[in-house]
Amino acid sequence: MRRWVMAWIGGTCLTAGLLLPVEQPLSLRPRAAAQDVFVAAPDLRVIEGALAERLKNGVGVALDYHLALFADSRTVARKRSYERFTLSYDLWEENYTVSTLRNPRSAAARLGAREVEKWCLDHLPVATAGLRADEPFWLKLEVRVARGKASEEWLSEEGVNLGRLIDVLGGKGEKKPEEWVREAGPFRLQELAQARTP
Repeated sequence: MRRWVMAWIGGTCLTAGLLLPVEQPLSLRPRAAAQDVFVAAPDLRVIEGALAERLKNGVGVALDYHLALFADSRTVARKRSYERFTLSYDLWEENYTVSTLRNPRSAAARLGAREVEKWCLDHLPVATAGLRADEPFWLKLEVRVARGKASEEWLSEEGVNLGRLIDVLGGKGEKKPEEWVREAGPFRLQELAQARTP
């Protein structure tokens, strides 16, 4: 009898534990700065596996980053930010160099893989102009390895060609590229401002 009671209590506690809400880590962590929002992606690992091997074999890689902000609609972005980053690997010093494509250009050298990934996100602000402080919004980050003619044409020093970008995101006429996607929300600007307050 006692064994049965103990088993019942143990099973009840286990079931209750399974039903308790567990806070999940955010795939995107936003921070507000002036009229922009930047994101961190703690679990995003772009430079590894085949891509890292390609770089270490002396092949340069271009990565297309797209950060979208959604507010009243989850299907139509309120604001967007695009950038293409070019990466290379120094075989002698065993570190990476990264730069932006569009003017004004920025670059950094002698970085590790995780430092490159952070550097790219630190150079991808999305504007928040017109967004109310208490208005909920969501963020979606897409990263793709740039390949093929369409990928070469959608972004230049002059800006974004939306028609070519749509072709790239839709994968028209090309083998599906390596891609990473992270989404999170809702957030509010007032909450981000409070988080910055010591």
